[in-house]
Amino acid sequence: MAVFSGLEDMDELMAKKEHQHEQEIDDIIHMLDSKTKSGVSRIKVNVSDEQQEGTVNTQYHHGRCDVGSPWSKGTVRNFGCD
Repeated sequence: MAVFSGLEDMDELMAKKEHQHEQEIDDIIHMLDSKTKSGVSRIKVNVSDEQQEGTVNTQYHHGRCDVGSPWSKGTVRNFGCD
């Protein structure tokens, strides 16, 4: 019976890890939803190993650098590929 007990513990551990993973995904979705509801029109998400787990750092960028740029006009060329 002890062998089966160990397997049950592994199943319970795997279920807890899966629940934690799903909760992390839900937390990210909630964060992004709250940003868009507050009027944020562009979001760039970077994952950092240098920042403490569970913390969020927000940086503001005022302006639209791409307005009128070759990227927004669709005239970007890949040099060396012509």
